[in-house]
This record gives sequence, structure tokens and C-alpha cells, in this order.
Amino acid sequence: MSQIHQSFLVLTFFCCLALLSQSHFTASKSDGLIRLQLIPVDSLEPQNLNESQKFHGLVEKSKRRASYLKSISTLNSSVLNPSDTIPITMNTQSSLYFVNIGIGRPITQEPLLVDTASDLIWTQCQPCINCFPQTFPIYDPRQSATYGRLPCNDPLCENNREFSCVNDVCVYDERYANGASTKGIASEDLFFFFPDSIPEFLVFGCSDDNQGFPFGPDNRISGILGLSMSPLSLISQIGGDINHKFSYCLVYPLASSTLTFGDVDTSGLPIQSTPFVTPHAPGYSNYYLNLIDVSIGTHRMMFPPNTFAIRDVERGLGGCIMDSGSAFTSMERTPYRQVLEQFMAYFERFHLIRVQTATGFELCYRQDPNFTDYPSMTLHFQGADWPLPKEYVYIFNTAGEKYFCVALLPDDRLTIIGAYHQQNVLVIYDVGNNRLQFAPVVCKGPK
Repeated sequence: MSQIHQSFLVLTFFCCLALLSQSHFTASKSDGLIRLQLIPVDSLEPQNLNESQKFHGLVEKSKRRASYLKSISTLNSSVLNPSDTIPITMNTQSSLYFVNIGIGRPITQEPLLVDTASDLIWTQCQPCINCFPQTFPIYDPRQSATYGRLPCNDPLCENNREFSCVNDVCVYDERYANGASTKGIASEDLFFFFPDSIPEFLVFGCSDDNQGFPFGPDNRISGILGLSMSPLSLISQIGGDINHKFSYCLVYPLASSTLTFGDVDTSGLPIQSTPFVTPHAPGYSNYYLNLIDVSIGTHRMMFPPNTFAIRDVERGLGGCIMDSGSAFTSMERTPYRQVLEQFMAYFERFHLIRVQTATGFELCYRQDPNFTDYPSMTLHFQGADWPLPKEYVYIFNTAGEKYFCVALLPDDRLTIIGAYHQQNVLVIYDVGNNRLQFAPVVCKGPK
């Protein structure tokens, strides 16, 4: 990787501070932590939707997200051919939050989708061969005094399935199942996360040929901030500076929140821990957890062992993924059916009336103003229990016909713990110690 002289770095730092003071960056530094504002993607979308339409939109996003996670779950270095398509998510319909990042000198602000399932950090680059519309200026490496290309002999180029060396240039050519693609050069430049710290030199994808992306003229998104376990992800590249930890606390109802890198204060919190499954194994850069069982109210489902276990790596069958990019939780179809039957048995005792809704959820009931005895749901992980109060087990439509639905979706292959079930919980990805930590808290938005 290229070496930058200390004097040049210090000069770059002070030059960029002046520019940063004039730009709006939703990030800050406190107690050695990096904090970025997680901005909901739906803040960029039409705001004249009713509650039912909003829920339906989030359900559709969750389904697209599940399809994406299934596609990347099949990738394993032992079965990957050089000609294989490697999908990466790049669609506001398949992620929930974005952050604003500064790149280069002078700084270009780029809004990047936050994705705990993506390996690569990438953004659109000038000069464009093909670029999708973007309201923010597209990053131009020719204008950055600190830009460099990743050498072909760099370990990150030689040992990664994302990159290959063509004519002594480290490049990538990533394709989606829907025909969209992004091509570019593996690059290095300064990344700014907050105005009062020395910026980080990061390896990223400089994409100058992007085709087939369904973005309109008002699109703000320029790329992806990958947060998986891959060596190319942000958490891996700056891991030594942040003790290999990042966390978030999602504000209800899926509002602007905070993404934090480093050791957050957990004193006084009832922290629980559960290990990640198959850490850093080829093809397993997602955050898999060992989900053992589920409870509805006080009723434990008593699922057989390995109900939620990874069963077939090459086909992406089984497993439970922790994912902030999915709105709602999806569950493999067999346990999903049993869980829904338990909910139905519970609500039948109260003679609630089932209704059909446009949300996309299967199990919905008309709200009875005299009924308040909603059962909770608990996810039983290896060594830890995740209790979900009713606010996050159901969606409630309060406009027009009042109804509620069990916020759970079926899936043919995977179980995915979505953001709706993670609200008002401090979630810590302790990658260095191969574990997920969590505790219930009242999450607060960025100051």
C-alpha cells in the first residue's frame, strides 16, 4: 500500500480542516469515538404516503434485501470461478440508512449507503464512462492531491475476489442479477469522518462505469460504505484504531440514528453477548448468529436443534443474519409458519377479527380499543435472549381502518434479523472478539 510522508499528511490535515468547517458533515468525534449520523433513506423518497403505503414499501425493501443477502451467501472461495458474478447492493430500495463521508483533498462530500453485508467501500468517480444521476458532485480523483491507485502487488489486490489485475491496474467488475453493473479502479484516498481528527487513508472502489441502476434525477446516493467482515470493509481497514468495534442504536420509528466506531460506554447496562458463526471464513463476511429458539409471550416454541443453522454454504441455505439494512425480520418458511400459528392461536382466544391489508404482512387483525394484551416475542440466541416488546413485534396502522400486523416475513432460505426488531437496543459488533453484544436502551437521535 502506498506510503504518505508524515509532513504531507499533517499539511493535508490542516488544509482540509478549513474546508471541512465550510461543509455540512453529519459526523463528530468524542472520547476517541467516530460518530456518523445514520440518515433514513426514505427521507429521500416521497413524503405523501399513508401508513399502509409506507409499511408496504418497507416490506418490499425487506424482500429485495433478502434476495440480495441470499445471493451473496452463496459465495465461497472454494466454489468461486473467476467469471462468477459477484453482486453488491446499490439501490435505495435495498438499504435503510446512508451517511455523508468526505473524500480527497479538496474534500468531496459523498452520501454512501450503509451496508453490513457489503465488502467494498465504493463511490462514483469522474471522468464518467457511465454514471447514474447524482445531485452531489461526483468525486473526481484528478482533483484530489491525495489520490492514488492500489498497486497490483498489494495484498488487498492479490488476495481478494473483488479485485483483479488487468494491464498492471487493479480493477473490479461487479454485476447484479438484474443486469446492473459497476466497474472501476481499486484506489486509495483520504476519508474524513469528522472535522477534528486526522483523516484516514482507505482503499475503496472508484467506479466510473455504472450501468442499469434505477436512479432518478434527484438521487443523492453515490455509493456504498461496506461494513462486513471482509478485509476491504471499513471496520477491517480502521479496526486497529477503533478496537475492531462498531455499534448503532436505532431510534424508533426507524428515524435518524447514530453509527459509532470504537468502545462505547456500557457501564450499568445489562449487556448480553452471543458469538458470530464461522467468523472470517471464505464466503461468510456476513454477521451470522446462532439462533436457537423463539418464544411468543411465555410460550417457548421448542424448535428442534439446528432449525436456524447454516445447512448448505454453496446454495446459501439456512443461517441467521444480523442486518441493519433489512427493515423487517424474515424467517425461514417452516419455523415462520409455526410462529404465525402460535400468534393465531393466541389472538383467537380474544376473538379478534382478521383483516387483509395492503402492507404485505400475512397476519393482521382489526384493532380493538379494549384489547391491550399483545404478546411479546423473544429471540433465543446462543448465550443470550433478545426480548422484543410489542412496539417492535407489530406494526400499527392508526389512520383510517385501524389494524395491526405481526411484523414478520417468510423466506425460502434465510432468517434475517431486521432493523425494526433492533430499535431501542444498543447493538455492538465486537468483531475483534467475534461476538455481538446488545442491551435495551432508549436510543436518541444525533445531537
